[in-house]
Amino acid sequence: MMATLNDVKREGGRMNPDNPASSSRHKGAGATDRPTRWFRRARSGATLAACLYVVVWSALLGDFADNLTIGQEVLMVGIALVSGILIWAAVRALILEQRFLARQESMEALEESRAFVRALMDNLPAAVWLKSRDHRYLAGNLPWVQTNPMLPRWQSRKLEELIGHTDRELFAPEHALEFETTDDIVFETGQGWAHDYDDVQGGEHRLYHTVKMPVWDIRGSVVNVVGIGFDVTEIRRNEQELKRSQEQLDIFLNRSSEHICMVSPDRRIVVANARLYEFLGVPVPSLVGWDVVDVVMPADRSRCATFFGRLLLGESEPLEVVDVQNASGSIRQVEISGTLVRTGGSPDMVVIIGRDVTGRNSSYVTE
Repeated sequence: MMATLNDVKREGGRMNPDNPASSSRHKGAGATDRPTRWFRRARSGATLAACLYVVVWSALLGDFADNLTIGQEVLMVGIALVSGILIWAAVRALILEQRFLARQESMEALEESRAFVRALMDNLPAAVWLKSRDHRYLAGNLPWVQTNPMLPRWQSRKLEELIGHTDRELFAPEHALEFETTDDIVFETGQGWAHDYDDVQGGEHRLYHTVKMPVWDIRGSVVNVVGIGFDVTEIRRNEQELKRSQEQLDIFLNRSSEHICMVSPDRRIVVANARLYEFLGVPVPSLVGWDVVDVVMPADRSRCATFFGRLLLGESEPLEVVDVQNASGSIRQVEISGTLVRTGGSPDMVVIIGRDVTGRNSSYVTE
């Protein structure tokens, strides 16, 4: 019977002896009681034999011995010898009892450990299995039973009924061939293998990431393959959403007519759009790592640094106008604005937007 975490007492990792599903103590209880009764009788017999042994030798060595006939003396000696043998047998039985009890405790601890490991394995959020070189399943957990595309006649079977069977017995031919081929790759190369599988369960597409790894023996040979399968449907879905969002952001940045960059708190440029690269006339990746203050002309750098410092404090800043040298070498007036962006789990960033306002008749607030 398979144990689950509900059957496990987490106090010291021991199993609940009151639950027959989680302990083997109830199995074979009669077989355990029989040796115990035998040892108990041996102890009682040893006690009686010891008393008899003392009485006999006291009689033989005391004054009572003068009144005994030869036959009586022989009988007393025989009784003493038998008592000695019984005492030796009793001592031997006590030694065996200690060994038996130690072995019994070891077996119980082993069974409890196995049940505890089984409970942990069955509650892992991943399918785990172990296979031999002839593609026979040696072990597995409940998620492996629940997520594999087995043939209809094997579905809803217990784990114990599936262990010992091969891929060709459990799965459709196309699945069995694929599983065997990937196992052979691991056996032959001694290296891990990973792949994503697309499966349909209940009319819904599920994506599983499968990893297979070699198991080595002491001689350095691959004797088994252990497999782990994770349901990564939601992870891949989130990755696709993130990728789409990133693509949309890139399209916005690169198609914008304004000069946009994201700056870290130490004033280093992290991301810049294509319009800013074109305006400054520098190669696309070269702006990353620049101090954003170095983009403006030297006369305006102090004012730009003060402006950036206030943005880091989260203060609302009026527009600033600074002089920037463009790709043709001419000085252009650029109106800049910015905001501090804070997101959970990510470092703070400052987004700065610049607009070329050279020649416009507008009033600007400057310091």
